[in-house]
Amino acid sequence: MTQERRVHERYERRVKVVVTYEGGKFECISRNISLGGMLLATESTLPYGTPVQLAFYVPALKDDANIAGVVRWQKDDSIGVQFGSLRAREVWALNQLFKDAPVDRS
Repeated sequence: MTQERRVHERYERRVKVVVTYEGGKFECISRNISLGGMLLATESTLPYGTPVQLAFYVPALKDDANIAGVVRWQKDDSIGVQFGSLRAREVWALNQLFKDAPVDRS
């Protein structure tokens, strides 16, 4: 049996996220976040490969992070978004957000 290995740890963090894509935008809540992407709880659907812009508040930045991403999967009540390139400042701020957060092993 092959066990899935993730590149980045996922952390349980609930933050409000504004998802913008060609043709619209919606608000949702994250279920977990990693340096590689985020799982979003939403009834909205976006097809695989849809480019998105994610905006969410990160306390260490004292402002919103605005991160480009791509939809990698979609289920009934959630979508998985892979982040594009992160700047060093965003990596640092996300790591601050992960401190003391439970690791999401699901």
